[in-house]
Amino acid sequence: MNPFLEILGIAIGVSLLTNYLRRRIMSPADMAKMAESQRFKRQLLEAKRKGDRKTLQRLMKKQEYYRKIDAEVGKKNMITMFATLGIFYAIYMLLGPLYGGYQVVAILPGDLTIPFLSQGNKLSFIGWFILALIAVGMPIAKVFGVGGMPELKEVKKDASKGSEDEK
Repeated sequence: MNPFLEILGIAIGVSLLTNYLRRRIMSPADMAKMAESQRFKRQLLEAKRKGDRKTLQRLMKKQEYYRKIDAEVGKKNMITMFATLGIFYAIYMLLGPLYGGYQVVAILPGDLTIPFLSQGNKLSFIGWFILALIAVGMPIAKVFGVGGMPELKEVKKDASKGSEDEK
C-alpha cells in the first residue's frame, strides 16, 4: 500500500483516539466552565481597560471562584495534553522504523516549502504525519464535540447580549 495513505490512516486513528480520550476526560460541564471562565476574563480585561471601577469591584469578588474553576479544568487539560503527547510520541517511534527509509512521501506543488515539515518541496513521513494529523483532527474534534467551535458561538451570543443590555 502507498505510504502516503498508510500514514494518513494512522493519523486518523491517532486523532480518533486522542479526541476520544479528551471527550472522556473533559465533560461537557468542564467545557462550559472553561467557556464561562474565558468570558469572565474577557469582562475583567474590558473593565480594566475602560477603568470601570464599579464593574471591576463586582468582578474581583468572583475572581477566586474562577481561579478554582481554572485549576480544576487545568488539571484535566494537563492530563489530556500528556496523554496526547504520549500517544504522539509512541506513534512517532513506530513510524520512524517503518517509514524512515522513505526520504520523500509526497512532493509539494511548485516550490512550496513548509518550515520544519519539508525539505524544499519534498515532504518526509513525519511532515506528512503532522499535516495529516492537523487536517483530520479538526473535523474529528468537531464530531466528538471537543473542538473550540461551540464555545465561540456561545461567546458571540453572550457578547451580543451584553451589547443589548448596555443599550
